[in-house]
Amino acid sequence: MKRLLALCVILAVGVSLVPAIGDSRRVGAATIVAGRVHDAYQPLDGKLFVLVIGNDARAGNPDNVRADAIHIVGINTRSLKGGILNFPRDSYVPLAGGGTGRINEALVRGGPKGVARTVENLTGIRLDYWVMTGFVGFRGLIEDIGRVEMRIPQPIFDPRGSGAKLKKGKYGLGPLNALAFVRTRKTIAGGDIGRTTNQGRFLLGMLTEFRRETARSPSAVFKWMAATQKHTRLNVSSAELFQLGVLASRVRPKDVGNVTVPVSLGSAGAASVVFIQGGARSIYARFRRTASL
Repeated sequence: MKRLLALCVILAVGVSLVPAIGDSRRVGAATIVAGRVHDAYQPLDGKLFVLVIGNDARAGNPDNVRADAIHIVGINTRSLKGGILNFPRDSYVPLAGGGTGRINEALVRGGPKGVARTVENLTGIRLDYWVMTGFVGFRGLIEDIGRVEMRIPQPIFDPRGSGAKLKKGKYGLGPLNALAFVRTRKTIAGGDIGRTTNQGRFLLGMLTEFRRETARSPSAVFKWMAATQKHTRLNVSSAELFQLGVLASRVRPKDVGNVTVPVSLGSAGAASVVFIQGGARSIYARFRRTASL
């Protein structure tokens, strides 16, 4: 209760101070971009859904590249439980605008909102926000917020691919190792499916670090917010961003499930793809209903 009271005080002060630091969000190349999925849509029934997209751009953050990471992050604002639903990039699905293809092609066709429409049509989940980053934005954000602690259950060695050279154990991953960890697929069990699950694990690692810092000092939310704004071009208000940060500080990582949609390997023409299995429908329904997994 004391921690929650402190956060409320920080929120009240922060909303008045944020406009003064908000201009930093347009410094640089805006290597992370974020916005609302629906201009007139407000989260309802205490459920919040955010589409997280990681693209394969080595520089900048263009829309006309492929999406290598696609996740829905859900939070139930009443129960303070949540979930991360992960989609392998080669999932063969109906695409917004017509036709069928790999889900990562939705970004090339329609930008972040094209991915959002594709995911909404697939799952029936009404999304509130989207956020997208490339390599530069990801590294910059981790550099500013600090290392993210991860447990590596098996060695990851991929010098010619992601560049990962990680032994088994617990690590505080900095910018380069963090990017290598979330990119590795060829040398881990499950390939891209394993990589997709690891990306969800890393998001949980970030939440764990955020909660750890705000528990020590509620004002740490300013550090994370400033780091976000430094690298991000936002289509949401600073006060709204601050409220989302306070909400995230109250969600325990152990109450957030990390689920990758069930898939089977296959092909479409000459392309190697994965097909989402029927069991995903019950996952979508539960996530829609509770915003948790």
